Amino acid sequence: MLKNSLLPYIVPYMLVNGATNFVSSKLSEKKIISNFHNFEFDKPFIDKNNIIIPDELKKYVEVLEKNICKENLSNLYNNITDVEVNKQPLLVLMGIKGKYDSEKNTLEYAQKSSIGHELLHLASSYHDKDKNITLSGFINYDKDFKYGKALNEGYTDLLARKLFNDKVSFYNEEVRIIKFLELLLNKDELQKYYFNNDLYGFIKRLETYMNKEDSIKFVLNFDLGFSLKKQANPLYKAVYTNLELQLCDLFKKHNKSLLKQIDYLKLLDESFITDKIQTVKQKIKH
Repeated sequence: MLKNSLLPYIVPYMLVNGATNFVSSKLSEKKIISNFHNFEFDKPFIDKNNIIIPDELKKYVEVLEKNICKENLSNLYNNITDVEVNKQPLLVLMGIKGKYDSEKNTLEYAQKSSIGHELLHLASSYHDKDKNITLSGFINYDKDFKYGKALNEGYTDLLARKLFNDKVSFYNEEVRIIKFLELLLNKDELQKYYFNNDLYGFIKRLETYMNKEDSIKFVLNFDLGFSLKKQANPLYKAVYTNLELQLCDLFKKHNKSLLKQIDYLKLLDESFITDKIQTVKQKIKH
């Protein structure tokens, strides 16, 4: 009875909230596309043999050094030299297990299981106070807009699962979209773009399959879905399904690898709606 009484309020809110997010996304879209550019910056050289790694991070850094190409670890060594690490149990009251602040260079955690994820944020973040540049993985902290958040969190958690066997269940759907992207692109390239704050390079790589504007829109639509999800608006599922379908179509058109085809079918098994729509499209086609 209570559920039924709430429906007249929930549905209008869901639609208005979704429309508001959509309009906001579209208003910023043109400005972001017209101002999208590559960042050029010189990172200071840090001799990794002379740095002191906080005890809480040592085993995680060792894993990164064993599995990540050393050319991709300059942010790690630059940031870890003076990072402040603190255990903050009260973070769970905010609904989070850990947090890395790239401007303050602080890593806080409520549970040790979140350290790997947050260390990856540290290892992929760049901040230049004088030039007012703050980048974190795929995220561009523009003075007017912040974009690339969904792409960044999805890839960060995918790496955390692979490297540290740690995951944040909330990011399951973002991780799945990243897996579709990994099938389309080269895994080593994604890693390079992420650790070197090269969203521009990522977009250029996507241009192999779509034009520049559509490539940027893909990232922004991913953010739109992520924003709706964080606001508990189920309309995000429609946005995410559309992104998956887009990647599926590109994969089927360009893939020539049998091994990737097997991984692709496994991913479809994890995405019921996308799988069913693909099946229907296939039947209509034939």
